[in-house]
Amino acid sequence: MPGARDERSFEELYRLHHPAILNYVHRLSGGNRCLAEDVAQQVFMSFWTHRDEYDRSKPLTPLLLTMARNAWVNAVKREEYRKTAPLKEDLAAASPAAQARPGGPEERELEEVLERALAALEPDLREVFVLSRYHEMKYAEIARMLGVSVKTVEARLSRALRELEGRLRDFLE
Repeated sequence: MPGARDERSFEELYRLHHPAILNYVHRLSGGNRCLAEDVAQQVFMSFWTHRDEYDRSKPLTPLLLTMARNAWVNAVKREEYRKTAPLKEDLAAASPAAQARPGGPEERELEEVLERALAALEPDLREVFVLSRYHEMKYAEIARMLGVSVKTVEARLSRALRELEGRLRDFLE
């Protein structure tokens, strides 16, 4: 029977890592808030259920991101969440990053434009961009997580940056 210590440990784990996992899946899914919330919950429940099976000497964030990616891929394959996707005009408003970020109208508008540009990227490009820029992972870490070469990561990130630059050019000028 779980005790108060377990409950506090789970609360701390959730508090520290939930925002990053939620934002990661939200961006991977192209802005599907319902999918992101469901996958994030699944990741934390799965991790907690199997917590004694993980190597505690390794960093936790890459493990949780890998779990989130795998859960997202499985959800997409099953197409369980097709009906829960928000309307396009709700994407920016539903963004966890936009909700958590204070600032004036210009900052919110930039965040909305960036989220729409990210959502428009191919999933492989969006994933590498999010891992590199939002989670500050090194190319080698991303390559290992995705099972691709470092050169593939570099090429995808370069392409993502070019496409984002093109999509954001009018806004940034």
